[in-house]
Amino acid sequence: MTPKKSSGYQRPDGRKVDELRKMNAKVGVVPNADGSAMFSFGDTIAVAAVYGPKKMHPQHSQNPEKGTLRYNYNMLSFSVTERIRPGPSRRSQEISKISQWALDPVVMIDNFPSTVVDVHVNIIQANASTRCAGINAAALALAHAGIQMKDLVSSVSIGKLDKQLVVDVSKKEEDWEEGE
Repeated sequence: MTPKKSSGYQRPDGRKVDELRKMNAKVGVVPNADGSAMFSFGDTIAVAAVYGPKKMHPQHSQNPEKGTLRYNYNMLSFSVTERIRPGPSRRSQEISKISQWALDPVVMIDNFPSTVVDVHVNIIQANASTRCAGINAAALALAHAGIQMKDLVSSVSIGKLDKQLVVDVSKKEEDWEEGE
């Protein structure tokens, strides 16, 4: 995307409309996981751990034709300024499902019949784009675990502020209201 010089939109942190916050990625951050990764956009930090493929329990949940990818997204209570209630919420369940849908098409789960691959994503610090950071960490952790994939998934947020599209929305921009 090419920034519009005539739009006059100035981002609160001084970035151009097509400029990402600093990214950082590292694999092997959870020693007892089969694969793990940390991914950050600015102050948003996600840690993903992959376990499996392993035998699916209970047995009646097994699919003899293919395996199952399970994705669990969790925003830790201390990850935000205003403490959130720990444990699963409707929002975290929804993000888990959407993130799983982003990964399902590329993970070659057909190669692992009757098994499960568990992906656990924890947001340890949040400043917007947590879902995107989680998907990126999960994709890296799956690759680190040696899970066969057709491609590597990546994710970035796009927002519309003052009629201007911007990439990698920050918390301040996420909370922005028309007319500010």
